[in-house]
Amino acid sequence: MASTAVAELLEFDRHAILAGEIWRLWTAHLVHYSAQHALIDGATALVAGAIALPALGWRRLCLTLALAMPLISTGLLLLAPDCLVYRGASGIAVLLVVLAARVLWPRAGTMARSTLLLLAVALPGKIAAEALGYAAPWSGLPADVRVVWQAHLLGAILALMIKLSPSHKV
Repeated sequence: MASTAVAELLEFDRHAILAGEIWRLWTAHLVHYSAQHALIDGATALVAGAIALPALGWRRLCLTLALAMPLISTGLLLLAPDCLVYRGASGIAVLLVVLAARVLWPRAGTMARSTLLLLAVALPGKIAAEALGYAAPWSGLPADVRVVWQAHLLGAILALMIKLSPSHKV
């Protein structure tokens, strides 16, 4: 867990980014508000990334993440003008979860596809609930920090735009 001063130097800070501190477009996804927040984002990203890896390969997965980070941050600049500060990898985690679901779909049986469909329906519901101000109590976010649902939405949209290679066996 980064110290508070380091986290503040790396977080998405709208005013600092607009003043030229562009590294924050990437680093905001690496710092979190608490160890619990980092654990939830990290575990989700790790498991989903491991599932998506065979369809992307290491190089393409790393490139996807390196490009997705500033795209999500830039999306926040454009679509969430009230978002002054953001920390967390949840937008990246959602991107990886959607990629993982896309990888699993072709080889899933009927029961697994039903589960994937339920999860696909639940994701917009989760994002809508967050947009209305509801957050899971186990999120690890301080009480005064709202979920930046736009990061989750942007992660899902980016994942849907990525072409999975049919040449990789999954």
